Amino acid sequence: MDIENKEAKEKIAEKILNKVKDGQTIGFGSGTTSYIAAEKIGEKVQKEGLRITAIPTSNEIKEICEKYKIKIGNLIENEIDWAFDGADEVDLKNMWLIKGRGAAMFKEKLNIIASPITYILVDETKFVNYLGEKCKVPIEVFPSALKYVSNELEKLGAKDITYRGFTENNNGILDVKFEKIYKDLEKDIKAITGVIESGLFLEYKNIEIVR
Repeated sequence: MDIENKEAKEKIAEKILNKVKDGQTIGFGSGTTSYIAAEKIGEKVQKEGLRITAIPTSNEIKEICEKYKIKIGNLIENEIDWAFDGADEVDLKNMWLIKGRGAAMFKEKLNIIASPITYILVDETKFVNYLGEKCKVPIEVFPSALKYVSNELEKLGAKDITYRGFTENNNGILDVKFEKIYKDLEKDIKAITGVIESGLFLEYKNIEIVR
């Protein structure tokens, strides 16, 4: 995998290794920094003979867990002890995030809301003055609702909507630039019939930035 700022991301990923304990269930996020963290956790598990359960948010991360013979669990039978993930943009002032550029926003959000604490692993390139400064907001949409959802998003201030393709759940992805991201926008997007999930993470109290 071609990873930008790989050295910086490796240093960040290493900061959570001491949190890995035998018997834990850990939520594994997606993205390049999470990919590196998953590899490092896998190496630690093999070296120290630890037994952990992973709740992966993408097929790519699931494959890493299988590579290191980490047990794969689910949120029906397991409770997460802690989770880690990356982010595409971070507004430190408000502790708001945009995630899901890797098309896993639904499973990522499930892990975060199910975990008492999620460590967000980000290098300096992810910090912005305001959310939406560099990235569009990814929105997962039931395929037949794409047109309707697009029209409703315009009512919420969307000024640029691009169709990207499909998630691993076979839902469509709309990448959306909003005129302004306000604190209730995540809830307003989710209230649109046909929206499965968005990549907005606003007003979450159980996240900690690791940089």
